[in-house]
Amino acid sequence: MEIKVKSSYLRVSPRKVRPVLHGLRGEIAQDAYVALSFTNKKGAGLLAALLKSAIAIGKENDLELEKLYIKSVSCSEGPRLKRRQIKARGRSDAITKRMSHLNLVLSDTMIENIKKEDKKTNIKEAKKAK
Repeated sequence: MEIKVKSSYLRVSPRKVRPVLHGLRGEIAQDAYVALSFTNKKGAGLLAALLKSAIAIGKENDLELEKLYIKSVSCSEGPRLKRRQIKARGRSDAITKRMSHLNLVLSDTMIENIKKEDKKTNIKEAKKAK
């Protein structure tokens, strides 16, 4: 079973969130939550809250929490707030305040998490067995 959770319009730039995401794919959900709680980034706190919500949904659906892992996590760009900064001689500069959308999918089956190389070897072995 898959659990899909989404958080939209977060006031953090996607560029600052994506490095935190890359370490989470394929991890066990509870281990990832502990790792995020010790990560000193603004995006890590937002991801931890989203992951905590997904784990709570899994607990509510009577899933084994030890088997839940992060199948996919992504960060897409949201709308931008456009502001002006006053400068010298009557000029102004544009400031863009970026937002992001987070998507998280937890799964309890590890079959979908097989690497491409493993799939190729499994296909070759299946052909030899026939």
